[in-house]
Amino acid sequence: MERSSGYRDGEYIQCHVIEELASDPVVEVSLRKSRLQGNLEEDEAPEKNEVVNAYVINTTKKGCFLRLSRCVEGRVILKELADGFLPDPVVSFPMGRLVIGRVKAVKNRKLIGKNNILYNVDVDMRESQLLEEGKQLQFGDIKVDCKYKGVVTRIEDYGAFVTVVKSNISGLVHKSECSESNTKSVRELYDPGDLVKVIVIGKDDCNQKISFSMKANYFIGDESSDESCSKDSDTDSDVEMEEVENIQKAELQERVDSDDDNYISKSTCKVQRKKTSDKNDVGDDTDSCSDTDSDEEIKQNVRKISSNKNNRSNQKAMDTDVGFNWGATPVKHNKESDEDSESGSDIDSLDDEEEPGKISHSSRKKAAARRLEEQQISKREKAMADGTADENPETPADFERLLSSDPNNSEKWIRYMAYYLSLADIDGCRRVAKQAFDRIDFHQEGEKLNVWTALLTTELKYGVDFDETITEACKQNNSKQVYLRACELLEKEISCSENKKYAVERADKLYMKMCKKFRGKKSTWVAYLSYLLKQNRHQEAHSLLKKALLSLPSYKHTETMSKLAQLEFEFGSIERGRTIFDGILAKYPKRLDVLFVFVDKEIKTGEIAAARSQLQKSAEFRKKKLSDKQMKKLFRKWMKLEEEHGSEEQQEAVKDAARAYVERRS
Repeated sequence: MERSSGYRDGEYIQCHVIEELASDPVVEVSLRKSRLQGNLEEDEAPEKNEVVNAYVINTTKKGCFLRLSRCVEGRVILKELADGFLPDPVVSFPMGRLVIGRVKAVKNRKLIGKNNILYNVDVDMRESQLLEEGKQLQFGDIKVDCKYKGVVTRIEDYGAFVTVVKSNISGLVHKSECSESNTKSVRELYDPGDLVKVIVIGKDDCNQKISFSMKANYFIGDESSDESCSKDSDTDSDVEMEEVENIQKAELQERVDSDDDNYISKSTCKVQRKKTSDKNDVGDDTDSCSDTDSDEEIKQNVRKISSNKNNRSNQKAMDTDVGFNWGATPVKHNKESDEDSESGSDIDSLDDEEEPGKISHSSRKKAAARRLEEQQISKREKAMADGTADENPETPADFERLLSSDPNNSEKWIRYMAYYLSLADIDGCRRVAKQAFDRIDFHQEGEKLNVWTALLTTELKYGVDFDETITEACKQNNSKQVYLRACELLEKEISCSENKKYAVERADKLYMKMCKKFRGKKSTWVAYLSYLLKQNRHQEAHSLLKKALLSLPSYKHTETMSKLAQLEFEFGSIERGRTIFDGILAKYPKRLDVLFVFVDKEIKTGEIAAARSQLQKSAEFRKKKLSDKQMKKLFRKWMKLEEEHGSEEQQEAVKDAARAYVERRS
């Protein structure tokens, strides 16, 4: 059973038997609290347009099957899984993933075998459908000669299929209608997921088929498009840049969301925010002015650039600009001219490939992609120059560069492992850990142990090889230190685990195993005692102390008892701690180290009078058993206490006691 379910193999749980099939030895049970409390009514079927949560039960290249409840099963076709193009739906929607969608239709079904599916629903999981309010465009709303925004969904040899935005209407753009010029392959111009602008050139009401065209001459003189372009962006390059960024980020976002534990909550929040805000905003999807990448505007820019180039070529003989100003006043650069020159240079690069007026969508996309890549490279070079790239590494290349200069730094290796964990790549995290073990010098045992601890944490939270990892770590490190850190991880896991009982049992087993394996080591018994006292299991702690004293050599008994007394002050009873300290000092009166720890604990708990009493009693009754050097330390400790927490009279009392001792000794 997976860790995310919260249950473990061999664990006893309470459940309710829903149905027992005579033909199958397996029974259907439920762990829901409502079932355990007696609510045996079946879940109602969802209504049309209702937003529901479901679990993925199977994904193929044609779509996805969902389980909404015990009696409701859903189906999502491929084009309704996401707004963008999905290269591999099986990876994006693995079995068991929790998703959110909108119900399109509800169909009644009879009982089928042992699955007992009563209803079958069609679900749409596209984010645009979840966030949309109002009616969608229907087939009857589509008019011939009207222009719409669309998304390329499929490319074939004979043309491209385009789905109109905010609708389920799809149509064909024949390859002869994809461009002004003859093209051998539509794939050279468009890719699945491209945002395009189309015009309806044919409509078959009987068969509900639509023919689109994307030729640029249909959009010449489209003034509304020019107005919207001026509102949305200042230059075509900005629009192209945003378009390419969305294309590049779409596929990455799908991969990240597919592994994100909070995917369903994020999608639900988006739906709720959409419902509670912007209720008065109504988008006109049928208006062609919303397309900011009109081919006519680009053609006009090309003509302007071409005319400017011709003018410059005519005046080239009189050009005196050789890099500095001939006059007394400096020349002020015009930002608009600089922008025009930049945009001109971008379009000039397109002139080498195609003639003006025939700039294709793919050429514009490639040009914008080149500009985006250049900006990213420039930003990266600047970060590397000023040193910020080393402070905040963002790519595997950055981490490799850092580690090549300092391979023995465990902190950098752990940050590298965390980078892969942020991408939900557990195998990548393990690979980095193995690289660290090979590259860290064998003398740096502490650094290697830190990386092993990070790997143990990863296996505990996300993996299944925690015990095997402990065994491997013991082969390459100090076994006692490995067990101490592993026990500490399990102890921390108790506070954040949903099944605390199982977590406590697991930690107890590892602590007992550690103490049995290292029965002659004081630190293992002290760690176990600390764990029990933190869990308020005082009786078990004192029973464990007896076992520890029988297993440890006699010279370690005093230190072990002292540690237990300190733990009692912190997590148990102060009175029990005082009793243990008094017993140690009665048996070993010359152990000033134990006395000073006792006093410090009293001071830390605010019992200044008790601390002063201990020092005064030691100075009076143990002076015959202590040497002059030990008495000197005792009076210094007492004086320091009075200086920090006492009065001048009490300080004088300490001085008088010290003088009296010196006089008696002399």
